[in-house]
Amino acid sequence: MQRSVRVLALVLAIGLVAALPLAVRPASGHAQRTVGEYELTVGWRDEPAVAGYLNGLDLGIQRHFPNGTTAWVVGVAGNLTATLATGPASAAKNLEPQFGRDGWYTFDVAPTRVGTYSVRLNGTLGSTPVNVKVDLDDVSPASDLAFPPANDFQSQLDAANAVITGLQGQLLIALVVACLGLLAAAGGLVVGWRMSRTQRKTP
Repeated sequence: MQRSVRVLALVLAIGLVAALPLAVRPASGHAQRTVGEYELTVGWRDEPAVAGYLNGLDLGIQRHFPNGTTAWVVGVAGNLTATLATGPASAAKNLEPQFGRDGWYTFDVAPTRVGTYSVRLNGTLGSTPVNVKVDLDDVSPASDLAFPPANDFQSQLDAANAVITGLQGQLLIALVVACLGLLAAAGGLVVGWRMSRTQRKTP
């Protein structure tokens, strides 16, 4: 019995250690904003953000009490709206709680443009009004992560060879189809010529 309890305790300890990085993962590149008693931590969910790849908002909300204690704020997704913007384009997004991270909220988005994005948070936290705009880290082009680079000469040569091979295959198919068409036409002419001769011989 004691051995089973020890094994269970060991398993729980390992699970807590494994989950710790997820619960308190560093928010590098995130910005902090203070609204009344609340501290907002805002950034991209996956950093660096890359154009064309799924990402999302990473919003943490922590309350600072007068006695010096803090607590993550849960259940406020319905009280806040988030508007994502880049250049003249903007879109309102619904916040959702992040799984396994109390006090953290998100929405999914796949940024398609390279450049600067911002998010504006509006609503209330308790009785505190919220109207905060935060500039997010710039979205990078996918070429920054591509390997080998798209402008690599060998990559371009391989792509050109692939196109040439495809065109050669298409040309071969077209020639075969043309030859079959010519054979069919010739066969039709022969059959027609024979039928006309047969009709002439018939008294």
